[in-house]
Amino acid sequence: MASASVERPHRSEGIAMRPSRFLRGALVAFVGIAGAAVFECVRGYAGGFDACVAAIACVAALGLGALRWMRRLPVAIDVHADTFTTWDRGGDARHWRIAGCAQWGGWLLALTLRAETGRTRTLLIAADSIDSDTFRQIAVSARRAARAYL
Repeated sequence: MASASVERPHRSEGIAMRPSRFLRGALVAFVGIAGAAVFECVRGYAGGFDACVAAIACVAALGLGALRWMRRLPVAIDVHADTFTTWDRGGDARHWRIAGCAQWGGWLLALTLRAETGRTRTLLIAADSIDSDTFRQIAVSARRAARAYL
């Protein structure tokens, strides 16, 4: 398995995740389309100025939400036999069980992760955020682990 490791003194190993250009592009497109849709809807009722204000507010709110979501993404991941470990920007590790998995071609992997407390979280892993061999290994491991919950 050829992958990059991030050196941190409080953890042994992990696969470093790069920021995904694919997910960033999708977020920018979504925010732009939503802003344009709000502009068009409000312009018919309240005029151009109010439509601009509403569109700017929509883009700002969605942009801040997208930025917050991107900052919460893990910087490193590690896959074990039946668990999944994520590391945040502060270096804190969280251990999860894979409860579900969906894969869209070779581009995107959506994992449903379940904590010991029962809390679930969805993690999107784009193919351009890790190398291709690691992406395939995670996809296979995720399908095997998720099969236990089906």
